[in-house]
Amino acid sequence: MFTTRKTTSRTSRTTTAKAVGALGAAALLAFTTACGGGGDGASGGEGGLEKTSVTVGALPIADFSTLWWAEEKGFFEEEGLDVTIEPVQGGPVGAQMVATGELDFTTSTTFNTMSATDNGMPVDTAASLSGSADNSIAMYVNPDSDIQGIEDLDGKTIGINNTNNTGDVTFRALADHLGVDVEPTFIEVPFTEMLTGVQSGSIDVGYSPEPFLSAAWDAGMRQIVDLTEGPNHEIATSNIVSGKAFLGRNPNTAAAFARALYAANEDILAKEQEWRDWLPSIAQLDEGTAQQLPMPVFATEMDEEGIGHVADLMIEQGIISEDYDASEFIWTPED
Repeated sequence: MFTTRKTTSRTSRTTTAKAVGALGAAALLAFTTACGGGGDGASGGEGGLEKTSVTVGALPIADFSTLWWAEEKGFFEEEGLDVTIEPVQGGPVGAQMVATGELDFTTSTTFNTMSATDNGMPVDTAASLSGSADNSIAMYVNPDSDIQGIEDLDGKTIGINNTNNTGDVTFRALADHLGVDVEPTFIEVPFTEMLTGVQSGSIDVGYSPEPFLSAAWDAGMRQIVDLTEGPNHEIATSNIVSGKAFLGRNPNTAAAFARALYAANEDILAKEQEWRDWLPSIAQLDEGTAQQLPMPVFATEMDEEGIGHVADLMIEQGIISEDYDASEFIWTPED
């Protein structure tokens, strides 16, 4: 059964966290460069595309598969767009590249985007991509570990791809929801090395999304925390980011790009089995994993409520400023 994000009211959460530090050097460089950027082409006039060839940074994983589906199935072409997908190392790097004009769009996480914009990076969310399906992000241990659950993680080392992102934010949100007072030590470990880190004992606990999570189960790892429970249910995780300068100069192009993504997601949701059969052609996973992994909660419109929920969690945890307003960093086309 496929899933789609539902618009449901969430309980308002108190925002009592302290504001974070000043603008980082990388963000400052991106801001300075973007402010001096040149034009992207002739004006599109009444609804015409300002430019037809665009570049987007992405990693070939299930959460971002919309981009390849839109390209292969002709959704970009229907909007008059010629899209080139380029590999990026991750959300923070991609955000800097769109801020400086090296890319027109990039995939990111909502968590990365909020940290970047709170620190002054001139980027906006141009489209929502997906949320986390049930059982799609989790923490695990060796099968003989003494760790049985979240209450046993005080002082333990947990591998995480980068801090103040999906893994640790959802962990703290879940611990708070459950009333569990634990303070583990988060150690940055690439997803490709997470499993071996747990197996070797260099970290006590691993954290992974799909498809790395399926690899952990295949290796016999034991789950101790499901990070999609409670306040993290269908949490808005993946988005498309673009530079404010690009969006200001190319609103019709950006709107066409977003329309193509949402149309592609509608198509995926209507053709789940075809999507699963196709997924190994663009992502590094085998056919069996593609048939079993939880399907992302693909977005068919801008998920402003979901983005606001993530902002509330990050404010509560003191990661972004108390007065951060997520709506200020969501780009919407003019009517």
